Amino acid sequence: MKENAKKFGWGVLALLTCPCHVVLILPLLAGTMLGAYFAAHQTAVSVILGIVFVISILMIFKKANKQGKNDAVHDCCSVPGRKPGE
Repeated sequence: MKENAKKFGWGVLALLTCPCHVVLILPLLAGTMLGAYFAAHQTAVSVILGIVFVISILMIFKKANKQGKNDAVHDCCSVPGRKPGE
C-alpha cells in the first residue's frame, strides 16, 4: 500500500512538472508571486521543472520495476517446481 502511494505521489509530481502541462498551469498561477517568478525566469524554471520531471518519471519506473519483481513467481527461464504425488 505504501509503495502504491509513493508511486502515485511521483506520478502527480510528474504530471505537474511535465513540460507540456506547464502551459496549462501558468494561467492558474497568474497574479501570484510564483507566477511572477515563472514569468521573470522562464528558462531557469523550464530547466528545473524538466529535471524534476525526468527524476519523477525515473522514480515511477523504478517503483514499478521493483513491484514487478516482487509480484513475479517465476521468470521465463525457470521451471516451476512439481509437488510430490503429481
